Amino acid sequence: MQPSQYINLEKARALIVDDNPQSLDILVGVLTSFGLRNIVRKANGKEAQEELRYHPADLILTNAALPEMDGYDLIRWLRREAEEAQRQTPAIIVSAHTRQSQVEKARDCGANFIITKPISPAIMLERILWVARGDRLFIECDAYIGPDRRWRNLGPPVEFPNGRRRDDTSIELGEAEGQNMTQDELDALIKPMKSTA
Repeated sequence: MQPSQYINLEKARALIVDDNPQSLDILVGVLTSFGLRNIVRKANGKEAQEELRYHPADLILTNAALPEMDGYDLIRWLRREAEEAQRQTPAIIVSAHTRQSQVEKARDCGANFIITKPISPAIMLERILWVARGDRLFIECDAYIGPDRRWRNLGPPVEFPNGRRRDDTSIELGEAEGQNMTQDELDALIKPMKSTA
């Protein structure tokens, strides 16, 4: 790691949401090894929502599948209904199931990234560094609030500069289909890149 890549996480506050105590312990251990000391654990999205109402976080890691309110809904709530100052909080989904439909669901709810389980500390640190460098714009429109999803240098079509077209498919997602994607495939979909638009 180059010296310019170092970030100081000592004073950052992280919120980790997972209903599995062992997963929470693993995530805490990984974040602690990066120098993070202020880590709050919650077992479901409702508890996390309540925590965020009174105590803002600098980073949110949430499991995708949670009881009561899943990780996707938690991030969707964060982007649309949380206090204005918290809406841009970096949020990463951790999931054992990374079918393309679930990756798209994570992207569309406003997550910064999705990481597959079992997590790799190197991948986790790399995603935190990507978020810390903040090279993705934050977008707010009727259909989406979150980091810029135009990660392939394409931007909106020239003939439709104002967004979605009448004949675009619905933004509603159906049931998951297909195989889980590998971490390399996830990276290719979500790696931040500058848009040419």
